[in-house]
Amino acid sequence: MAPNYCYKFTVLGRYPARTKGNEPAVTVNVAAGDERHLVFAGTLTMGEEEARALLDALEKSLGDRIEVEDHTEDHSPA
Repeated sequence: MAPNYCYKFTVLGRYPARTKGNEPAVTVNVAAGDERHLVFAGTLTMGEEEARALLDALEKSLGDRIEVEDHTEDHSPA
């Protein structure tokens, strides 16, 4: 049986699109591990809609093993 890994997404920044027609972007740090010890796993930058779709899919499959912490001034969902 696989361990119950947990994942934490820390929103570091939100950026307006620089090119007309592109969506705003969000940058997040990703940490993974068990509930006692999370380790930095990488940084993602993607469109806000893409990030929301990814997070929604992960929350559906992993439930409360996903945490999101937003360090931006605008605390709307990623």
